[in-house]
Amino acid sequence: MVSQEPENLRKLRQEVRDWLEANLPKGWGTPEYVPPPPRTREAHEFGKAWTMKLYDAGYTGFGYPKEYGGIERPPAEIRVIREELARTGQPPGAGGLGLLVAAPTLLAAGQEWQKKRFIPKIMSGEECWAEGFSEPDAGSDLANVQTTAVRDGDEWVVNGQKVWSSSFEFADWGVLLVKTDLEAPRHRNLSFFLYSTSYPGYSRRPLRQMTGDAPFGEQFFDNVRIPHENLLGEIGRGWYVAMATLERERGGGAVAGGGVADIAGLGAAAGLGRARAGGYGVGGIIELAREVKRYGKAVWDDPLFRQKIAQIAIESQAATTNGQRNVARRRKGQLTGFEVSISKNYRSEMGQRRGDMVMEIIGAYSQLMRDSKYAVDNGAWVYTMLSSRGSTIAEGTSEINRNIIAERMLGLPR
Repeated sequence: MVSQEPENLRKLRQEVRDWLEANLPKGWGTPEYVPPPPRTREAHEFGKAWTMKLYDAGYTGFGYPKEYGGIERPPAEIRVIREELARTGQPPGAGGLGLLVAAPTLLAAGQEWQKKRFIPKIMSGEECWAEGFSEPDAGSDLANVQTTAVRDGDEWVVNGQKVWSSSFEFADWGVLLVKTDLEAPRHRNLSFFLYSTSYPGYSRRPLRQMTGDAPFGEQFFDNVRIPHENLLGEIGRGWYVAMATLERERGGGAVAGGGVADIAGLGAAAGLGRARAGGYGVGGIIELAREVKRYGKAVWDDPLFRQKIAQIAIESQAATTNGQRNVARRRKGQLTGFEVSISKNYRSEMGQRRGDMVMEIIGAYSQLMRDSKYAVDNGAWVYTMLSSRGSTIAEGTSEINRNIIAERMLGLPR
């Protein structure tokens, strides 16, 4: 309980509550709040501004050294801050794959100048990032990428296409896996670069999903010149840098120190107009179940639904505890990297179970999305459920991750 906390933590908790009251958008937590339309420049800039506010207040940017823009706080303080942010929910942050992918990869494999140049602007939300991995003929088989980079003096000339690129639309920078040696054996012929979306010859276009928007896109590189200094790691060792990137991505960013956990999931539903406390978490589901009525009674009054919600609460806590264990093991140098495949599969498949259960709660309203005035919470629940369908494909399919678990952890034959 709050009353049993040390005085310094009680003061911090009140400080965060006061800050949220002063800084959350007007009408937050009520039907009066109207967010910017999702996937628009307005929403993107609003998210960047919100992240900057959090960063300036010292409420995000954890898990990274101070010299690279990290906010250093004791674990107990970080816990209090995250609890308070989760209590009210908050608007979506800057978006992009900066915290999830770029920052931990830079910290692990970047040159000193790269760390100091890029990580602080990721922490503050000033610059957003995309990922250039998958290709039309190299999705699950990432080692088969065909995008090439040919060296020309102090530059590399890149040609090719990337697909299913998350957070591509407003990205300022990206990480890129390309083939730099046509003769070298598989896994030894790839290199890893950082690229700016402002480079001449770069273009992008959206891939519209069944949710109605386009969280993924295609990226095209037509004689794009990338400076040699943007190489991350060694020439021909890009596969190993990419595997470290995927490890952090599958771990939800937690294995990098928890940076992405500051904002992940707390505002996603609110971006569609929903502002229930707790976002799409268990608290929000309980509140929804208490409001939705079946045959004159609240869904929450049905013991079967209470059991289903309790199961989701148990699974959510298990995922959180496992993530904390991975963070602790990472800090001690004990994490092998394969454990994150367990976390990724558990998290993505739990998201689908959660979405399906919420659709049971809202019943026929599950057929309505945000273009209907009758949609529950402006269609946020349905949107999140539909989005969860792709989560078992992103970051390596569930099948790929099960193979990793079977072969590399359990020692089973191929």
